Amino acid sequence: MDTATNPDVPNVRLRQAHALHVHFSDTDAIPFPTRTVGRGDALFSTGEPMRSLYTVQSGCFKSITTYPGSDDDSPPHLQVTSFHLPDETLGLDSVCTGHHESDAVALEASVVRIMPVGILEPLCREYAAMQHELLAIMSAEIVRASRLALMLGTMPARERVAAFLLDLSERVDTHETPSEELVLPMTRADIGSYLGLELETVGRMLSKLHREGTIELNGRQVRIVDRAKLALH
Repeated sequence: MDTATNPDVPNVRLRQAHALHVHFSDTDAIPFPTRTVGRGDALFSTGEPMRSLYTVQSGCFKSITTYPGSDDDSPPHLQVTSFHLPDETLGLDSVCTGHHESDAVALEASVVRIMPVGILEPLCREYAAMQHELLAIMSAEIVRASRLALMLGTMPARERVAAFLLDLSERVDTHETPSEELVLPMTRADIGSYLGLELETVGRMLSKLHREGTIELNGRQVRIVDRAKLALH
């Protein structure tokens, strides 16, 4: 059945939490295929042509961008540039050039819904609401990248880690309210790469927040105790 011309295919509605975290909420209504990605495996790699966008159904991914070394003798630098949680979209980095600009690596066993470009384009032409939703998702990515750049340029280490935890808690909500209980799927090294901090610094700042009484920390389990205090800069 051609979903692009089928009037019975419902519009994909938008769920927006805290004004930035924009998700598809009804992609189950369209029979997109799914794919399971094992922990540590790549969904796509830098330089691969754009074939699809992907929505995370379960699990978590990190995007890794490779930058050349400062000279011929220096190894390339790997930077974690984003994390992708359930209901969030991967592959947007390829829209501009037609090729992926980063590697998308599963942090745990994950499942994605595959939205081939060849199907998305006619769907967007057929349903203006879906086109708007894709634009909203892309806009949210731009805003998030701008916020990250501002954070890296202006915030000290404690505030970077606190802002990361607050952002993550809003993105893993299930009932339109932030979650106080977090299980970090990423390592402290991944968090450090994302925040521009050394691994040891991330550990120290998490311990400091724990001593302050703003969070409870048990390995990768984090509970936000005092959200207002955590948000103080």
